[in-house]
Amino acid sequence: SSSTKSSSNNNPPPQNNLPRTQAPAAPGRKAIIRGLVSRKDLNGLEVTIQNALDNGRIAVEVVFGRDTIAERREVVAIKRENLETRWNCIGGIEAGSDMKHWGMTEEECPICMDVVMNIGLNKNAAYLECCGKSICEKCFVQTQFTKQKDVCPLCRADISDGSETAAIKRIRARAERGDANAMYNLGGYYDTGRPSIPKDQAMARVWFQRAAEKGESRGAYNLACSYRDGEGGVVDKAQAAKYFRMAGEKGHIQGVTCYGLALMSADGIKRDIVEGKKWLKKGADAGDELAVQQLQMHEMMASFGGMGMGNGNISCSSSPGMMSFSMG
Repeated sequence: SSSTKSSSNNNPPPQNNLPRTQAPAAPGRKAIIRGLVSRKDLNGLEVTIQNALDNGRIAVEVVFGRDTIAERREVVAIKRENLETRWNCIGGIEAGSDMKHWGMTEEECPICMDVVMNIGLNKNAAYLECCGKSICEKCFVQTQFTKQKDVCPLCRADISDGSETAAIKRIRARAERGDANAMYNLGGYYDTGRPSIPKDQAMARVWFQRAAEKGESRGAYNLACSYRDGEGGVVDKAQAAKYFRMAGEKGHIQGVTCYGLALMSADGIKRDIVEGKKWLKKGADAGDELAVQQLQMHEMMASFGGMGMGNGNISCSSSPGMMSFSMG
């Protein structure tokens, strides 16, 4: 379930003395190793932060020979000053970009103000369906031991009923009031179906449309997938291209790549190789592997005098909790 809270008991303490370009070394964050003397072989490698150690160092996982038969993993302890992390920089997205396509918006907990939450993926965060906001997991747990445990700590709504049916009811109420985030999430529930809500991809398309019209990039992306694949209605490649572009313009990486592919293959839009390559490069620069592969394929075929491209279709998952559909 997208509202499932993840456990993060090894969060490092706040690091407010870091330059603004450096984000806290939160578990799961990607970082680059810089400036090591004894292990120069690690410099420049991207690693995944595991947790903070008692000696002040940060445990990180390094992957050598990724995706090969010789792949091996090593956990090493690195001084904080030798790790380069960035605010709102996940998967190549720089600070200031619209990261909601992954549900990756980072915010400080509004209660304790010292925990950075990854909204949507629910890393260090508990999602509150009543108001669509989040608090850190530590603060959420603490509220469960107070007399106010059945009241939202932010909007003061009654949350005594913790069932999925009640949660979806709260999301629907927000959606019907015009909340774009709730519209997107409700569309996702209809898209996949839940015990308390029947699968109805036509209704999912309706809610994705409403979310897209409100500027929700994930809604625009899933709507484009719906038009492209004919889920919940007719196939309409022109509409698919339109909404891939809308999602891409709002920072949705897969939307960027899919629009570039549409341009390259004249899929619902006039072929424009030059413009298509620009969009694919933007996707590749943001870390999208499909964009990288398609650019390489294009260059290879161009070197042989061809201009062929794959159809570029990638699966669109709008399941709650998945990367392309997450609460946030």
